[in-house]
Amino acid sequence: MKLSLTVTVCLLVAPIFAEWPQAAGPDGNWQIHGPDAAVQWSVARDQNILWRTALPNGGQSGIAVWGDRLFLTTFDVFKAGDSLFSSTILGHCLDARTGKLLWSVKLHGPTESPMLYAYSDSTSPTPVTDGKHVWFTNNSGEMGCWDFAGKEVWRRSFTPWGKPYPFNKQHEPMLFGDTIINVEPADKTPPEKSGWNYLRGIDKNTGKTRWIADDGTTTYCTSVFGHTAKGEPAVLTGRGGHHDVPERPVGLSLISLAPGSEGKTLWRFVADIDNNGQPLAEPGSLAAPTWQALWTLHWDVKHAYWFKLNPEESHLVFDSSTGKLLSEQSLIRGVDYRQWDPATKQHIVHTNVNLRDMRELAPRNVLKPQEVIRVLPAWHANIVINGYHYFLTSTAHRRNSHPPKGRGGPSHCIARVNIATGKVEYFEVPVTVIRKPDMPDELVYGIAQRTTTLNSAGQDVAAEDRSRTDGWEIPAFWGSPVAINDKIYVTTMIGITYVIDSKAPVLDASALLSVNDLGPSSETWSLNSISYDAGRIYHRSLKEVICIGKKTPNAK
Repeated sequence: MKLSLTVTVCLLVAPIFAEWPQAAGPDGNWQIHGPDAAVQWSVARDQNILWRTALPNGGQSGIAVWGDRLFLTTFDVFKAGDSLFSSTILGHCLDARTGKLLWSVKLHGPTESPMLYAYSDSTSPTPVTDGKHVWFTNNSGEMGCWDFAGKEVWRRSFTPWGKPYPFNKQHEPMLFGDTIINVEPADKTPPEKSGWNYLRGIDKNTGKTRWIADDGTTTYCTSVFGHTAKGEPAVLTGRGGHHDVPERPVGLSLISLAPGSEGKTLWRFVADIDNNGQPLAEPGSLAAPTWQALWTLHWDVKHAYWFKLNPEESHLVFDSSTGKLLSEQSLIRGVDYRQWDPATKQHIVHTNVNLRDMRELAPRNVLKPQEVIRVLPAWHANIVINGYHYFLTSTAHRRNSHPPKGRGGPSHCIARVNIATGKVEYFEVPVTVIRKPDMPDELVYGIAQRTTTLNSAGQDVAAEDRSRTDGWEIPAFWGSPVAINDKIYVTTMIGITYVIDSKAPVLDASALLSVNDLGPSSETWSLNSISYDAGRIYHRSLKEVICIGKKTPNAK
């Protein structure tokens, strides 16, 4: 029996395809099977683009889809002289067939965020819909419900987490039955839990709180829905990160959504070693850099998956019924690495090597003599599918300062861990593709990129310069990957979307199916996942919403 996240009845047979009612899709796991979607497209070349609609300002939310309606958010219209910090967003409804903007509503909040912040902002939460109503969330402190005609049903205010503004919030609202699940501070907490955040169940019909989870949730965390081996609906969430996030104990929790047990902890894993691999005197007290809840926390009926960064970067597999740690696989030793050689313009195949012994060839990421490669799986850019845990590697930064000293890498790679065997593979991909009229495509490897942050009116609306990088080095909070029919779609901050064959026997050039764009290189910005419905892909940049499909002469 399969319980839909968006309706209150159980579906005995899964539909051939479903709407995309929230960020993580109809089943809450960032995956779907349905009619084939386009694998290749280009806004720069107008390839497989069915329509494009300009947006009134930039924003970051994903796109919720139901029937002939799309929902997303942006910041309020920007006027000359306005601040690049804002707490007011717009919720939009578009016609999915034509892209026509049908109506917009305004949500306010008490706490401003920077516009287009590379680590999320007021517009980051994706709307959720049940086919009759849509719920918009402003990270700055307001949530509301509207019907499909744009008539307001209710609004509620909440206190956003933020130091000094509500940034670094990657939780995506979920709709389960009649409950919207958001992450917010509790209404009242003892002094020792001041500033803690929790999963909160909100009645979709009234906006009233139904329950608050027992365990805290760090706002960096992208929690994931699923069912236990016993069929119980639950959410995997976590605690731990940078900037002194307060929730403890650092680790993972599986939270029940079963009737009568909503918010109750089914199991808890407490991080128990320090940066040097020694037992902590107080388990659960150490967060970043070793322990971080900054990834999309995928799990299934057998296993839950996580990463650890010290003393050696590794991949963790847990029993999803008990939370017991089953295996720990090095991301450094015995790996296969297909590295781009800028001199020969081919990949060099390194098999069964230790990344600590490797030297970078990419100009972006040349190591100092005393430095080594330190793997930091790109935050939130990971997905588990077909027996592999796929992730991107953030590049050229020094976010993990624990010895040995090193830079993030290997340079610009898609990577995967074979969950059964532990085999780890890295494959270097191009940073961008340059497409010009009457010229062949130019794939660019290893070179840092810059981009503009102009909205559709030509106004620069980014509050800081890090948002004008390519997002690999910062590293930015890219949208979570999405899998359609075993093909993985993942987008970087400059609008490059890689499509990967998740069943490829070897992670090499044959596994990279395409490198797509959301606009000309150096002119595009996006922190989004794709949305899908009935063979169409919906995507966005800060300038526009884009409908992607297999274009035919009669396509409308």
